[in-house]
Amino acid sequence: MQFLIAENRHSSAAVRVTRSGSSRRFPALAFLLALLLASCSTGPLPAGSEPVVGLMADRLELAHDVAWAKSAAGLPIRDRAQEAAVIEKLARQGEAAGIDSPLVIRFARAQIEASCLEQEAWMRRWTKETPRPDGEPPDLDALRKQLTHISTYMLAEWAAAPTTPRAAARQRLLKVVIDPRSATMAASGFVDEPK
Repeated sequence: MQFLIAENRHSSAAVRVTRSGSSRRFPALAFLLALLLASCSTGPLPAGSEPVVGLMADRLELAHDVAWAKSAAGLPIRDRAQEAAVIEKLARQGEAAGIDSPLVIRFARAQIEASCLEQEAWMRRWTKETPRPDGEPPDLDALRKQLTHISTYMLAEWAAAPTTPRAAARQRLLKVVIDPRSATMAASGFVDEPK
């Protein structure tokens, strides 16, 4: 995965994430995902929201490699100290970008929860259906740096376009995640609640 930084009319730095190779697809889930997508009766995403939702999806896609690294090292999925540090850092960055801290905290928690659900789904799959990938697992510290970069870019894009309908984000995310609950969790933090 590589990051391309470019100017746009909303912010000084926008990010597009491109992937090398093909996306991971699981035909066994195709029917379930088709049903879930059919139940989302939303239109297209607002013009400014696609970068954030795309980055949310890219962040979730890294859960596969995070699960692989943790599984190979015998580490648990949850690391509460690491999660708290990530949330605190994102809250500071969000506040600096002009986003209310409570919204950023809720958003960050949702992204972390979605990633953990995704990691659990991968570990279950490796236990019950297929073995863990062959070869050397990815470096967990390097993956965490990638997650930090994506999260930083998500906040920059969010500051430029602060609202996205939850259902539309869920619809986009369902296309790339192994556990549909992850999409709901990932989308849940990216909404301005009615007052």
